[in-house]
Amino acid sequence: MIIDIQFNQGSCSWPALSEATLVAEQSGFNTVWVLDHFSGALFGSDSMKECFTTLGALAAVTHSVNVGALVANVANRSGGLLALAASSVQDISEGRFLLGIGAGSSPRSAFAAEQHVLGNIIEPVLGRRHERVVQTIELLRELWASQRDAKYVGFAKTTKSIPVLIGVNSIALARLAGQHSDGVNVWAGHAKRSEILGAAHLAAVNRPNFIMSVWSKWDVALLDPSHPQRRQWQHEGVNRLVLQYGGEPDTNDLAVAKQFLK
Repeated sequence: MIIDIQFNQGSCSWPALSEATLVAEQSGFNTVWVLDHFSGALFGSDSMKECFTTLGALAAVTHSVNVGALVANVANRSGGLLALAASSVQDISEGRFLLGIGAGSSPRSAFAAEQHVLGNIIEPVLGRRHERVVQTIELLRELWASQRDAKYVGFAKTTKSIPVLIGVNSIALARLAGQHSDGVNVWAGHAKRSEILGAAHLAAVNRPNFIMSVWSKWDVALLDPSHPQRRQWQHEGVNRLVLQYGGEPDTNDLAVAKQFLK
């Protein structure tokens, strides 16, 4: 099982974030993920560094660890802008970028407050938000294609394929993830986790490299492959675990991972 770490870039200074990322790299984590939010208010922070600006900086100071967005809300940017931002990080990282995308929340959700402040349009119908995810993936692949339309001449492009996974919390979106993306990510504590993973796996038939990932709050005990919960997730087909570190990272915590991941 691949083990990743996710940091909340709004909860720490740039020096602390870059140091934690370097320790995570040295400790053997596969990928360092960051959030895609505009405001840190929901996380008790008074600021939030922009997702792709942060990823470009992390890509520049690291050498081997992957970097990724988990997840980029498709309501936050046009599909074209998202494609260009992702291509830029892929170029800076020399092919170490992974892109997680999500449908975003309901306009009535607390998570939508930052969108309302900035005047971003949020689709009120869930099905339409799901459609936008699929449309975004289609545009990403159009812009990233090795043989793309001549109208895209001069736009940022990739020399290595960027894996795209979808953050989901429903069976319907899990099916779409299996059909259209390279992987799925779901909260490990979701009441329907097993069904969601099963739906994604079924839809991704005959794709052995499909990413089946769950995210869970940081717990050093979960670094141990023999942990009962790890075994349960693996039984459900999970091949990637993202440990979400809340607050300013403690590099001593991260260094402990070396004994399990190296």
